[in-house]
Amino acid sequence: MSLGSRQGDRLTLLGLLRAAASRPLRRLLIAVVALAVADRFEPALLRSVESARYDNPARDFRFENSDLFGLGPLLAYLHDHPQGPRRRVLFLGNSVVYGYAVSPSDALPGRYQRLDPSAKVFNAGINAMSNDSAFLIAKAAMESVDLTYVLHGPPKSGETLAILPSLIPVEDADVAQFHLTAPSAAERLLSRPLNHWRLYRDAYRLQAALFGSSTRQYIYLHKGALARALVARLRAAALDDAPSAEETIPLRTPLADALPDPAAVLRLRAQSPDLWRLGDQAVARRAHVVFLHLPDYSVHLGDVDAGVYNRVFAPYARVVVFRIPPRLTWDGTHLTGAGAAALARALWNIRPEDPPR
Repeated sequence: MSLGSRQGDRLTLLGLLRAAASRPLRRLLIAVVALAVADRFEPALLRSVESARYDNPARDFRFENSDLFGLGPLLAYLHDHPQGPRRRVLFLGNSVVYGYAVSPSDALPGRYQRLDPSAKVFNAGINAMSNDSAFLIAKAAMESVDLTYVLHGPPKSGETLAILPSLIPVEDADVAQFHLTAPSAAERLLSRPLNHWRLYRDAYRLQAALFGSSTRQYIYLHKGALARALVARLRAAALDDAPSAEETIPLRTPLADALPDPAAVLRLRAQSPDLWRLGDQAVARRAHVVFLHLPDYSVHLGDVDAGVYNRVFAPYARVVVFRIPPRLTWDGTHLTGAGAAALARALWNIRPEDPPR
């Protein structure tokens, strides 16, 4: 090796040593070490913040912005912890369930939580949720909850969410049937190495547990938090000025006298596929599902057909029919706090027994 080559190597080594001593590189190294240390403690942190959000009955659970961000983290938590410290009650549906224009505690699930403090009630309502989307979410969560209420929404309440397979477990048969978009093989392949880094893998779950939304969305939503909280408080007080002390919402559970013949079953399955598919799942998994049917709002279902359904799937799945007096809504459809309280009380009074597990 020539003298010039040896001197060149020394200069290169010297340059590397100087670079290593540079401030930017030191900061980078410190950051990498800090992330590596934090990654070791991430499982304990995730368990702590998720338990505080999902298992605390004194805290009303509702998606922060009625969007999809919290759906995947919620179902991931339920999947990882299929048996919680308390009974679990899940509400699914559109803005009527979410509680449009009312606080989480004044929405239907929040009012139900007041009646059953020994359970944990999850408000998984999302604005414009379709019946098919509700079916897929209920199916994915069914083995981790004790009771599911599903609002039977309007006929055209929104398309099935094509990205659901990227958020929650969806069987291949359902992906094909509902024309959904399955995660590509390339996406799954690329995510495998990164999933070994816990902070990356669980980033959505950490944000959802801490904020109920993404960090960016949470900061954006809470710019004017005090002003909006004041307006919401005043609005809720005005809505609840309607007489509510003895308000009741009557419920009906039609029941056929006998089981139908096979031809009638095939006809009804074709007419109400979402109802019957979820009924099949409830029976197979021995889980309780209650469909909430609102005439002139939900997909049409006559009393005779509802009675047959209730006979076939008893005691695990049933259709409950109800009507909401206009005075208990603020726009003819969405419940006021008093309306949600009345409906929650009615559902509580006819709640099914816990399923055997």
